[in-house]
Amino acid sequence: MSDRRFPILGGVVPPMLGREAIMQRMLGALTKPTPDHIQVVGPHFVGKTVILHELARRLSKMGTPYSAVLLWDVGHQTPATDELFMQRFAQELSIAISVRHPVYAGHLNSVQDNPYQDIAEVLDAIKEDGGKVLVIMDSFDKPLSFGQLTRNLWDQLRALGEKSSLRYVTASRKTLRQLIRHPEIEMSPFFNLFDISPVRVECFDEQDISEILGKLEGVVLNAGAKTELLNATNGFPLLLLEVLNAVCDGNRDGEVKPDTVVAVYDQVLPALSGTIETLWGECSSSSQDLMRRVIDERSVSHTGIAKVDAEILIERGFVHQTGNKLQRPNRLLIKFLDERPNEGNALARMFSGADVYLKHFKGVMERRISHLTDIDSSLKRFLERGAEDLPEHPDVFLGNVHGILERALTLVWKAECWNADSNKPQIPSEWFFLWRNNSEKGFEGWQTSFPEGGQRLRLLDMMSGTQKSDRLSTYVTKNTYAIANAVQGFRDFGVHPKATNIDPGTAYAALHLCIELAASLARELPTPTGATQISNI
Repeated sequence: MSDRRFPILGGVVPPMLGREAIMQRMLGALTKPTPDHIQVVGPHFVGKTVILHELARRLSKMGTPYSAVLLWDVGHQTPATDELFMQRFAQELSIAISVRHPVYAGHLNSVQDNPYQDIAEVLDAIKEDGGKVLVIMDSFDKPLSFGQLTRNLWDQLRALGEKSSLRYVTASRKTLRQLIRHPEIEMSPFFNLFDISPVRVECFDEQDISEILGKLEGVVLNAGAKTELLNATNGFPLLLLEVLNAVCDGNRDGEVKPDTVVAVYDQVLPALSGTIETLWGECSSSSQDLMRRVIDERSVSHTGIAKVDAEILIERGFVHQTGNKLQRPNRLLIKFLDERPNEGNALARMFSGADVYLKHFKGVMERRISHLTDIDSSLKRFLERGAEDLPEHPDVFLGNVHGILERALTLVWKAECWNADSNKPQIPSEWFFLWRNNSEKGFEGWQTSFPEGGQRLRLLDMMSGTQKSDRLSTYVTKNTYAIANAVQGFRDFGVHPKATNIDPGTAYAALHLCIELAASLARELPTPTGATQISNI
């Protein structure tokens, strides 16, 4: 297109359009006497990065209350270990404070090893000087998806965030707690720092759209054209701006009518197909089913449908909510889906080859997860996050199998051998008596120290019955042991990878086992205790 009225993607972050209500909310929360830590949440391509850059620009220009503003894209070359994360944090912080606090910047720049304590000392010194630092971390999904970053790192970030001289702003596609993939990390108080009401970035609202249309010098969309613009995009930023770019292509002047907007649908779809495919691929199978229903019925009541499925579609501009109805299915999405094979009916089309099998088997896994109703909420969330990683990121999923197995075993110990007084598992003394009488091996030392690592699978094997001993467990059976033992192999693979190239089919096999382990626990264990009430061993 020759006339790009609105730059969208590229090497330079474009200027913010609209969003003034969001900006004022964030500025108010960050400049009040006791500022908040803020999490910004929204899907791909919705403009979170644009908003963060404008926030950094305005606060840097104000110069107060923040003497330094650090804008760090943690999704780019994300540090893979605690030490590397803190080292990178120190480097980025050194650059940010170099203008107003050059001495402290020089100190951070010379630090070796883990600089956590040095960062803390610098923040204390900045406080004494009457300064304050805002740390904006974009693409925060990435560090939370890494299985190698431990609770210790998050606890250290919490300790830094408790200082009055530091405030955090994070941006991610989901809330921070929804992104957690490991039970140990879930217990970190870092996530309690943030305001419980995240700043949600979704489609442009009416005020935003009016401001954007006002920038079309010499071009005016009449009422019908505005309606068609919303029919095509529902105000989703990237889609709406690209349609406007096409409308303005050729330097059209004067009034734009509905047929002009409709005519550009086919023109923009090739350029937007990648964006739409990404947004559509991030939708769960159940939300995709809901979308097809809205397309067929044109209007669907909120009653009886999962809230999360509706939210997924609304925030991506695939549907519009009017009262209690989901309406106005996105016409660009409809065109996109019309050009693809029917995904909803024929197995032959969905699994005709290895490539389409890998693409569509994710939906099978998501539907199986949705069947698990009586399941620990944290375990279910870990499984859902795992399904999201496939097939594109099998290494990320395998790196988090450890957390799924840890959660599952914690549920077993809680039900079978939990000491309420010490709030930790303890093997009953009568089990040892029976094992000795039956000449069992491999339980030495368990009376004084609860087994760790792979020894816990040996315990699960023995308590669920062996060739020498009857079953001692009250709830779990050999079904659970067999699946958990198989998962253990993938857990080791994720923690200590044996190859650089991980096959998505291998990751799908691991996910299927994890799901069936959760299903086995749901069948065998009593009604699960709330996730926040269970410690992790």
